[in-house]
This record gives sequence, C-alpha cells and structure tokens, in this order.
Amino acid sequence: MTRKIEKPSQLMELFFHVAELLGVENDRDLAAFADVGPENVGNWRAGAVREFKPQKLESVKKNLAMHLSMLRARAAAAHADGLHPLEIEEGSSPADLHRQFRDRVSFDYLGHRFLYFEAQGALAWESLIRAGYGQSAWLDGAAEAVRRWTEPRREGGGRSRGPLAHALGFDRRASPRGLDVVSLGFGDGAKEGLIIERLLALEAETDRRLAWLAYAPVDVSIPLLLQAARVSRELFARGDGPGRAVLPFCADFEEGRLGFARRLPTQTREPDEGVRLVALLGNVFGNLRDEEAFVRQKLWALTRPGDLVWLEVGVRMDPLELDPLTRMTRPDQAPTAAEASRRLLLEGPYRRWEAAQGRRPCELDVRVWLREDDESARIPGSVNFCHDLVMRDERRVVTMLYSRRYEPEGLCAWLEARGFALEGTHRVADTQQRVRVLHLLLRRT
Repeated sequence: MTRKIEKPSQLMELFFHVAELLGVENDRDLAAFADVGPENVGNWRAGAVREFKPQKLESVKKNLAMHLSMLRARAAAAHADGLHPLEIEEGSSPADLHRQFRDRVSFDYLGHRFLYFEAQGALAWESLIRAGYGQSAWLDGAAEAVRRWTEPRREGGGRSRGPLAHALGFDRRASPRGLDVVSLGFGDGAKEGLIIERLLALEAETDRRLAWLAYAPVDVSIPLLLQAARVSRELFARGDGPGRAVLPFCADFEEGRLGFARRLPTQTREPDEGVRLVALLGNVFGNLRDEEAFVRQKLWALTRPGDLVWLEVGVRMDPLELDPLTRMTRPDQAPTAAEASRRLLLEGPYRRWEAAQGRRPCELDVRVWLREDDESARIPGSVNFCHDLVMRDERRVVTMLYSRRYEPEGLCAWLEARGFALEGTHRVADTQQRVRVLHLLLRRT
C-alpha cells in the first residue's frame, strides 16, 4: 500500500518559508509566483506535489529574483540612515548640464531641461506651479483620467471598461501582470502620485495584486527626483507588500542614451508578464524640440508592442486669444504675478551662468511669440508659443522653451500613423469650462 504523504516536501517548505519572509503568505499570492491557480497551492501544502515542473520552477526563480532585487533597492533607501538612492546616467549630472549650457548658449536654442536642473531653478519652477496656472484643476483631471482608465468592471465580451485595467489583465483569470510606470519630466510628481494611489486602490477593490509595481521618475533635476521618490515611497509604505519599487533616474530622456531602461523590471521579464506605462504629463511632450525625432528615436525605444503611453498636452483654443499665453505675446500688457514669475524662471539659467562666469549682468528680455506651420510646429493643427531670451548687448536671440498647443484630431492621427493606437482620451476644462488640456492613452502596435 502506498504511504500517504501528509506534509509538503522540503523543497516546498523552503519555498513557503522564503515567500513568507518576503511578505507573501496567502494562496493567491503564492500561486502568482509560479503563474498557477490558487488550487495548486493546496496540493503543494498537502504534499501531493513534491516538486515544480521546469516551467513553473523558472517562474518561481524569476519572481524570487525580482522581489529580492526590489528589497535590495529599498534597503538602500533606509530612512534611518538618511540614504536616498539615485542613479545618474552619464552625461546627465549637474556638472554635465552646466557644460552643455556653456557650449550651447552661443547658439540659437537651449531647451526646457536647463530651466530646473539646478536647485534654484527647481524651487522657482515649483513656486510658479503653485502660484497659478490652475494646478488643482489639472490634478483633478489627471485623477479622473486614471480612474476611468483603470475601471475594472467588464463590458460585453468580458473586457474591462478601463483600457489600462485591461492591459494589466484585471479581466482575465490569471493573475494581473506587473507594471512599470516610467514618468519622463514628472515635475513635482503630484500627478504620478495620483496614478500610484489609484493603482493601489484598484488592487484593494479587486482583491488582486499586480505581479509588481515599479515607479521610475526620469529627469535631470536631482532636487525634483528626490522629492518625487520620497513621496512615492511614502505611498507604497501605506499598502506595503512585495513587488514594490521606486527607481529614480537622473537622465536626459530627450537627448540621452536611455540606459535606465535596462534597469526596469520589465527588461528581464517576458513581454506578457508585464507592461510599461510611459508618461509625459504636464505638456512635456509640447516642450520637446522635435516631436518627430523623439517619437521615432526615444519613445519607440522605451516601449514594446502592447506597452502604453500617456500624454498630457495643451489644447489649441479657438480663438487663440483665449489661451493665457497669448497675453505674453503682447509687450504692451502689464504682466500678472504668474507671468512675471514665468519670465524670471526663463531668465534664471542665463543669469546663473553669467554669475558663474564672472560676467556683468547684460540687458536681457523675454519674448514670447507665436509660431505656426514651421519646423517648430509640424504636427497638423499645432501652434508653438516660443519663449526666447533677447540679449540686447549682443544683439541676438536664443530660444529657451517651446510650449505647444495641439488640435486633438490632428495629434491623434499623427500618433497613429507612427505606430501608437488610441486607447482612451480625457479632456479637462478650466474654471470657465473651456477645454484646455487633453489626456491621451496610447498603445504601441
């Protein structure tokens, strides 16, 4: 007679012990380690299954490696020791940016990343955002967009209403996939915080956990990176569990090498196991020098087929005179407090460079002017509020910032022609009920 097995094998006991130390104890989460159903865990506990099949063993090894890697990253951020881990890509440090500014200031274009890579610029930028520009309305808009796009309830055919919930697999029988939220030019990280909060709430509502959730803020501003990382770690701590990671990268996503992409959890996993959500919020897309080159060379490299892109852009108003930036194109208008702060923000990098060079302050003006149907506004229907520094002494002009507005249909058609299919839209109005902001959720085909 075959002897009845009444306890799990040593291999299974070791697996249960390690998983428990990682905070994974219930059958649902244990099953997710090996990509099986919870009923299989009962057989492991009972001893009916003595070892993993090769494919399941590989899943267990990958998941254990990922969780241990995330724990190492979190251990480096121990608040008791005052450590704040941050990876800096070659060519993106403050010293590198100073050299790049020095080399470019004699030419005709500088770019938005020089506005806030220094601590003073970051502080001025934060003060500007908090002082005006309807930030509360834009935060509410982002919160509503992520709520809609993560709606787990199913429609006809069994698909989740929310395209992001569907992409993550909340409408399938197997465990949800993992998610890397990669935010390019995240500002103060407030909108990304709303996204993380909603994803954690989605797990609680459905009682289903993402295989992992990693947040990777990417920018050249170390002060803003540290702030965004701190806030997101605090959010993760509220619903602490395995598979959480904050991975801040100091990197130039517009002209840099994108080496940080190799550090993302999705890089070492099979495409079906996880999804990337690449976010450019706060009209970062409209601040780029060349949208075509960015989409073709950078966004395409950061995404894989099926990955998602979230763009937040300014909407072209009709008539254009309704856009608040139109006031700044009229030199005879007395500036508001917010407009005066914007001008000082634009002048800041040049003034700091002058001081560092030991130069006397020059006569410097800020000029905002409208560009359309030229090399700076190539997407159909778009216009560009170009922000220039006018150096009177040298009798020349250098562009500091592009700030575009888009016609929604023209932008969507342009993106779809470049391999990014539209999954969702959300329009946000200002306090006077005028649509000013458009959120787009795109899927790389």
